[in-house]
Amino acid sequence: MRIAFFSKYLPSDEPNGVSVQADRLARALSSLGHTLTCFTFSPAPEGAEYEIVKLQWTRRSKLMRKFSPAVAFGKIPVSSFDIAHYHGDDYLCAGSPRRIRTFYGSAIDEAFHAGKVSRFMYQGLFYIFEWISCLKQGTFAGISATTLKCLPLVKSRIPCCVPLGSYFPSGPKTPHPSILFVGDLDSRKRGSLLISAFHRDILPRFPGSTLAVVGPEPCHGDGIVYKGRITEKELIDEYRKAWVYCLPSSYEGFGVPAIEAMACGTAVVATRNSGVAEILKDGKNGILCEPQELGASLLKVIGDRELSESLTAEGMISAKRYDSRKIAAEYEKLYENALDNRSQPILENRLTHNVFL
Repeated sequence: MRIAFFSKYLPSDEPNGVSVQADRLARALSSLGHTLTCFTFSPAPEGAEYEIVKLQWTRRSKLMRKFSPAVAFGKIPVSSFDIAHYHGDDYLCAGSPRRIRTFYGSAIDEAFHAGKVSRFMYQGLFYIFEWISCLKQGTFAGISATTLKCLPLVKSRIPCCVPLGSYFPSGPKTPHPSILFVGDLDSRKRGSLLISAFHRDILPRFPGSTLAVVGPEPCHGDGIVYKGRITEKELIDEYRKAWVYCLPSSYEGFGVPAIEAMACGTAVVATRNSGVAEILKDGKNGILCEPQELGASLLKVIGDRELSESLTAEGMISAKRYDSRKIAAEYEKLYENALDNRSQPILENRLTHNVFL
């Protein structure tokens, strides 16, 4: 199958949730024998076996760059491909029976969990763009039930993926209790909530314990080990060493880090939200708690080896559901259904009006 991917970024320069998932899926589909071309503003990731067509930014303004990908994608001819699969920014593209769009959460949920009014307004605007995309002809997939709830025209649920060939247990845990966190401090990721719980509840009980923080915002304090931005390989090593991975978010479209941690043999504690609750079953493959219970829940896992080993074992079983090749196979079925109506040609993207971007 000849597949066109459209992803604004790839993890070669912007390792965010969407770019990582687009790359993982592209690699998995390529390994299954498909010919895949990705149109993106990022350079080719190391070791990628799919083709990259690197697009150029035409505007320097940070604000205008938010809209430029939709304009660029809308001008790219797609008739030579069997499938055109968009990972965002397709609201100016032509509808077609063979247009696929994956929604990685919804902008309206992002808006409700925004910390600033400007962020709320920005996400609200993009929720309108999501609806424009859904009203055009095509097939749509959402990564979680909460995504489908926000976008009722999206009918297929296909979760995010993790390449289990790279994410697996290896080596010993740290000799002291250790917690890992990945994300921002004051966004919906709520790293500050975890740091407070660590200092208030964990350190007094386990004085030698550490909290490793991976993210863009420096933080310091007793027991805090700030890692900054690290490579994927380094992140996998951190997952493997930690006793517990903590996900204190107020909202997750899905919660990929929880699966990555489980795949690496690490117990997971998360604050309850609709996205991560689709992955974790409280007390079975992880712990779900309310924000005020975070410290107590972490202490429970750290101090009970039998519970920790049980959560780890069940988590590794759960992670198998999300292996990249399995998720790629689900997309293959979606593509095949879209291709069943071969009498309808894939429509060209043509922006016939002048756009100021």
